[in-house]
Amino acid sequence: MVSESQFEAERSRNQRPHDAVDPESVFESVSVVIPTAREQNFTAESLPNWIDPIIATEEGLNVARNRGIERADGEWIVLVDDDVTFPTRLTAWLIDGMHPLHLAGLEDYWPMDGVLGRFIIFHKSLWKRIGGFDESRPHGGDTDFVVRCRNAGASVIRLPRRLIPHHDAAGEFSTVEHIEWLSYLVRRHPQQMVPKAVKLLLRKLGLLSPNRGEYPDGWESGVWRPPAGGDE
Repeated sequence: MVSESQFEAERSRNQRPHDAVDPESVFESVSVVIPTAREQNFTAESLPNWIDPIIATEEGLNVARNRGIERADGEWIVLVDDDVTFPTRLTAWLIDGMHPLHLAGLEDYWPMDGVLGRFIIFHKSLWKRIGGFDESRPHGGDTDFVVRCRNAGASVIRLPRRLIPHHDAAGEFSTVEHIEWLSYLVRRHPQQMVPKAVKLLLRKLGLLSPNRGEYPDGWESGVWRPPAGGDE
């Protein structure tokens, strides 16, 4: 027979299940890795004082990512850029519901169907399985990483891109850099990337528009604000 106090406790849990997730307990098995080449680290400043991040300052973004993850002792990795407001409670909720073949992050731009390197969560065993990030690349390493994770059997969880405040919009690729980036991805993953490269080319020529909803002009949020230097 269930007592009245037990019944009330269970009803409260069912009504507010996320209250049972204690971020500090979840983060006991998590390492936050922040690759950076700048003096100001907005992400680190936004962390609660009980999270001790790994700041990776090695030259080359993907080199820094790998060295930081190598130093991590947590079984879960949160890889995050240095210019966001860190979503501590959201991250704890996500990890509480993830398994080792999940990879979660902010949705990439059309026509890519992966996630951005701005904020990614994955199990360290998945990173080991696929051999980490491609250190030969200054850009495109996150896209390549996601494709290889999928090829290894991972499920990719795409979160709304503006769910996490971004404070310093990245500069635009030059046309030459964009072509070089696409060429690299097409060489590495022709089956997945050739159709996307064609779509990007057709869009550049004005012959194709995204068929996936993007944020409309005038969209507003209580959390997200346009970052300095851009709108994403």
